[in-house]
Amino acid sequence: MNKGARCLALAMALLMLLPPLLPARAEKETGVVRVLLTRPGLTDRMEISLDGSYTLNELSFQRGSRLTVSCASGSLMVYYEGMALNAGRQLTLTRHEAAEGQENGLRINGAYELHPGDLHVTIQNGQLQAVLHAPVEEYLLGVVPYEMSDSFPLEALKAQAVAARTYALGRVGAHDFYDVVDNTNDQAYFGVKASNVNAARAVRETAGVCGTYKGALAQCFYSASNGGQTELASHVWGSGDYHYLVMADDPYDLENPESVVKRASLPKALSGNDDLGALREPILSALSETLEAQGYDGDMEHIRVTGIENVETAVPLYSDSPSKIMTLLRLSLTVQARRLANAGDTLEDEEEISIFTVLSGETAAPSAGPQTEEPAEQWLPMAPLPQPVLVTLDIFPLVESALNLSINAGSNELISVRETDAAFVLESRRFGHGVGMSQRGAQRMAGDYKWNYEQILRFYYPGMALKTMAYSFALPTPLNQAFLATPGPAATPTPRPTAVPLDTTPGPEEYRVTVTNIGVGSYLNLRKEPSTQAEVLRQLYYGQELIVLAESGDWLTVRLNDLTGYVMKEFVNKAE
Repeated sequence: MNKGARCLALAMALLMLLPPLLPARAEKETGVVRVLLTRPGLTDRMEISLDGSYTLNELSFQRGSRLTVSCASGSLMVYYEGMALNAGRQLTLTRHEAAEGQENGLRINGAYELHPGDLHVTIQNGQLQAVLHAPVEEYLLGVVPYEMSDSFPLEALKAQAVAARTYALGRVGAHDFYDVVDNTNDQAYFGVKASNVNAARAVRETAGVCGTYKGALAQCFYSASNGGQTELASHVWGSGDYHYLVMADDPYDLENPESVVKRASLPKALSGNDDLGALREPILSALSETLEAQGYDGDMEHIRVTGIENVETAVPLYSDSPSKIMTLLRLSLTVQARRLANAGDTLEDEEEISIFTVLSGETAAPSAGPQTEEPAEQWLPMAPLPQPVLVTLDIFPLVESALNLSINAGSNELISVRETDAAFVLESRRFGHGVGMSQRGAQRMAGDYKWNYEQILRFYYPGMALKTMAYSFALPTPLNQAFLATPGPAATPTPRPTAVPLDTTPGPEEYRVTVTNIGVGSYLNLRKEPSTQAEVLRQLYYGQELIVLAESGDWLTVRLNDLTGYVMKEFVNKAE
């Protein structure tokens, strides 16, 4: 048994006598952010690799030590080199200073990314719950390259670093035991990878810089794409002092070819009602009501749309601003229908009675006597209406759903209409809430217009000032290397998962693509449905080959051996 294991055994009784370890409340002055970890998918067991200098209360561990933590009868059990420790209902792995240039963090459940900071583990509803206490500058190393790609222009990454830093420090104290969650409920935090050098430089060169408003930290909201117009925070979150945020047109987001756009086309000339596609039923239903009120046959079987003369959006969702979120779609349609015959109209099936039939000696049928029943309605043949008919449909959710124009879970997309020679093209934009900075807009500003990060931030947060914060945080002193005499295993991070070999070949009209337009250490979600909100079937890594079965807008239907799902076109390239 090495010295670390012996100390673990000796400390078992001592630990049971110590008072409970309560997570210290983080303070803005220390620059420490408490991150609730959901991405590792914790259950009642977790594996921890200590790829840094760590102690568990009074116990010191070799760099590269592997611990297993599990729940057992309401207590945390720690297993290390054959020894078991009952740590009660909570434990803390505390990080100490390490030599410059060395990794100093931990990895969870074999993940490739490093989590620098102290790890607090508790039990919640029979499952493990982990909260990482990380200095904000190190926390940002695991946020910036995932909220933006590490390949974005440096000044855009700097703007992202300032916004993410301000947001994180502004959330300190938001909850009793954590400040932010590691997913999009707050900010995406995956941990740190050494390959993200551009993001690391952006964090380093803006160290401590935050946005302030009226002397306090601002709320630097941001989203992937605003669709060409920034949104008001009051429209999304209600009341609040958000006067540093405005609603304004954003041509940089709009002209960025990488901004998310979904499109649907309505042809001007129609050969039949089926050409209306998914809008066939709602359009015919609206026409039926309108035509019936004008004396035409309201039966949808006797209505034919022959063309679309105009399409436009109307009625903003918000009347207190120049909002471009429209609620109605108006279509001007050329229509054929039939109306009731009036006196003097010639019916298509009328028969003329010839006087020559009587003169030739034929006997007319006897009269049936007085008629008491109402005569049946007589309809004229189908004919074009003299004027186009206006039909109005609700964009949310009817049109958006029917034409697959939804990008977000909420109904906040900017729907516009563009006319071509043969069709009216509906375009849906905005990925996220649209408040504050657009990441695609910042990318365009920095890349094509050479704006610096301060210019970008002034555009998106016009009432906000920048201030450099100073933190008082310091790591505990280095561990006593003489105590750690027994050599431990070298830190060997789990390699990035490799692509799955294809065991099938493309069929007719099918072709191969390769996942390439992501970071080498990142992944692409294979989803059950063509939506960013759909269930994730599998994570696809850089270099993964897929077989494309069909294309639909921005999505591809793909097959990976016996698994079929959807990926977005922009992240793959056709295989050579």
